[in-house]
Amino acid sequence: MSSDKSSVVSGAVWQAQPAQVAVTDKITVRNLQASVDAGVDVWGRPKKQRALLTVTLSLAKPFDSAAQADALDNSTVHYGILSKAVLAHVDGQAGRVDSGQLANNICNVVQSTTGDTPLASVEVDIFYPKGSMFGDGAGFSLGKASLPEGKTYRQLHLRNVRIPCLIGVNANERQQKQPVIVNIWVDCLAAHRNDDYQKLETTVVEVISGSSFETLESLTTTVIEHLRSDFFTDASDKGSFVRLRIEKPHAVPAADAPVIEIVRRVGV
Repeated sequence: MSSDKSSVVSGAVWQAQPAQVAVTDKITVRNLQASVDAGVDVWGRPKKQRALLTVTLSLAKPFDSAAQADALDNSTVHYGILSKAVLAHVDGQAGRVDSGQLANNICNVVQSTTGDTPLASVEVDIFYPKGSMFGDGAGFSLGKASLPEGKTYRQLHLRNVRIPCLIGVNANERQQKQPVIVNIWVDCLAAHRNDDYQKLETTVVEVISGSSFETLESLTTTVIEHLRSDFFTDASDKGSFVRLRIEKPHAVPAADAPVIEIVRRVGV
């Protein structure tokens, strides 16, 4: 794998890759708990913090020989050794890094640990449970594919941000604010913005909390407009994509929530 000749793609393009091949074997270690000197805290300060690390390996070939022998060989990866290697790197990290650098370093550790096992791609997700003021957390994801395609993706995300606002067409809904739940993913963001999830949340909360729309359709598109003017202020942001999902959990008693989701390119 190489980042020198890679092309940066959106998360949607990345996720579509497995559909183009007949066999995709994956190995995932989910939510490794670690204390990392990376990212920013809920106040935007560079602080050491708890993180959940998820590593996903897509194998270039099926692990049939390991399955047939019921034993580990070079067709697969020992996830115990992989987990220890990732944690050892984080514990021994010298100096502070941003989330993108940490994810890239973990990718390198994975590649060196897997040895002769051919990999199609490596994905690393870094999730900060205390990285969001009003939600479940914030994080950064990185995916790196093998050459010749050499695709990569970088994604900033906020999970389940709860924001009260006036929203709805019914008379009772105009009397009191109700919570909406926001999930947002930003793809292809410039590397120097890898830790801007706190700024992203602040912008989204300010827009939604002060709004009074009748429809989620108007609310979602307005949030995108404000992000374009208030958050995506760098010339390098124009190639980014935003996926925004807003849920209204109290709207339909018989359902968990109605949901609106849109995807927009930052540059128009």
